Amino acid sequence: MGGFTLAEYKRRIGQVVDFVNKEDVDGYLIFNPYNVFYMGLYYHPGKRPVVLFIHKSGKVYGFTPKMEYHEAKRLEHFNEVYAYDDDFSAKADLYDFIKKNVSGVKSVIVDQIDLSGHKRLNEIFTKVQIWDYVMTIRQIKSAEEAEMLRKSAYYSDYIVMKGKEMLKPGVTELGLLNRMITETVDKMIEDLGEVIYVPGGPAGALVPSGLRTAMPHALPSGKTVEKGDTMILSCGANVWGYRTECERTFFVGQPDKKRIEAFNVMREAQQLGISLMKPSAVCEEVEKEVIRFITDAGYGDYIKHRTGHGKGLEEHEPPYVAAGDDTVMKPGMVFSSEPGIYIEGLSGFRHSDNILITEDGCEVLTKYPKDLESMIISI
Repeated sequence: MGGFTLAEYKRRIGQVVDFVNKEDVDGYLIFNPYNVFYMGLYYHPGKRPVVLFIHKSGKVYGFTPKMEYHEAKRLEHFNEVYAYDDDFSAKADLYDFIKKNVSGVKSVIVDQIDLSGHKRLNEIFTKVQIWDYVMTIRQIKSAEEAEMLRKSAYYSDYIVMKGKEMLKPGVTELGLLNRMITETVDKMIEDLGEVIYVPGGPAGALVPSGLRTAMPHALPSGKTVEKGDTMILSCGANVWGYRTECERTFFVGQPDKKRIEAFNVMREAQQLGISLMKPSAVCEEVEKEVIRFITDAGYGDYIKHRTGHGKGLEEHEPPYVAAGDDTVMKPGMVFSSEPGIYIEGLSGFRHSDNILITEDGCEVLTKYPKDLESMIISI
């Protein structure tokens, strides 16, 4: 399986070029690694930054450390790639290198920069603005991106399925997690042929059990799963950088009445969130309706996070289905719907699906069952 087409990358570059010319500046500097990924260069971000420069003419220049140079040179849509020294003998840094190789440029917009970097850019250019426009265009997924997310969602479902198959008393959280990941990545390699390893890896999960499920982001531990435990398989996959998540709340044995009641409220709230996600819906209004439903059911004190967030290249990215985010949902946007209920001393309860906004409603990308019967592990 290949990645994106050259036409797709040119489309993305064209949007930035149009923006640059509209703002009447000479070019756009990209520092954010995920925005660099968006323009087609998959690399491991670290101490040696990769920077892209998109000129108002449409030409794309890459500034990379020597170790990333040959990978960047392979990209057809990069007009020129410059490799800088990343040792101390050159007596110069990345900004000196940019200054040396970008001539005739006076005004730029940069997606993100720290304070010291902003100071250095102002020494090079007469006008510097900070505006993460690439993140703005990343919010609306193209047809190619939507298809990549569907593939990713398939493997998010798959890792949950494998987790359920292995879930039983006596397994440890970490042991279960490692086996789930191995089986899923093996499946991805078999199906896709080529798997790109970007931060977070091709597949991963949080796998809290028992009382630890009341912590929304409980890290995997050596805890042994016991009969009667609740277990949340909070799973995700990553295909060519595009991430999805499928989260399901399981019960190791028949759950008691308290757990069933809380589970049913969570499940209905999660489905309500999905039903409200459509063109012209406002993110914060969806959040209000979901919170109202949970509160009216008597579980308002057990809410610990927002209803959802955007999905794409990052685990969490704008827009957010949360109070204060007045973003209007548009076709091509992708969200999670994952309201949770977390009762200390009892259990946590959370399902999550990824939702693609369409012209006339929405498409649920993750398909794994969510009903109570499917969530019970018979022992």
